[in-house]
Amino acid sequence: MDYSNIKCYDARISDLKEIVLIENNSHFSPWSKKSFEKAIKAKNIFKVFLEKERIIGYYIALIAQDQCELFNITVKKNNQNLGVGNFILKHLISFCKSHKVVNMFLEVRASNFTAIKLYEKNGFNELGIRDNYYKTLHGREDGLLMGCTFD
Repeated sequence: MDYSNIKCYDARISDLKEIVLIENNSHFSPWSKKSFEKAIKAKNIFKVFLEKERIIGYYIALIAQDQCELFNITVKKNNQNLGVGNFILKHLISFCKSHKVVNMFLEVRASNFTAIKLYEKNGFNELGIRDNYYKTLHGREDGLLMGCTFD
């Protein structure tokens, strides 16, 4: 994939129809349109990534003082496993470093091995477990708390 053609901008309300569709096709327990609206209104860091004028991914994070919490990072289904998630995560990491963030935290489903590998590849370590945090088809599963300290 040619990453030089990927554009990034702050999410707009007009993007939400497409974002909600991507979210619903990507997650077992997706965010609602209202959750995305709140993220925009709260002035969270909400970046959208486009290729050929189509949204291929996004992230939502919050920076408080020298820490960042990643709330949501999603890549459109047909753009997964192409390095787009890594590209988007590296964008957030670069954004954090430019804003003097020292630590970044996130939470991920224990069964999301692809995401866990992506985070580990980018310097994240497991910090703890939230027992039975996420809904599944057959009950609940743990959430892994992960973090990274930037130099």
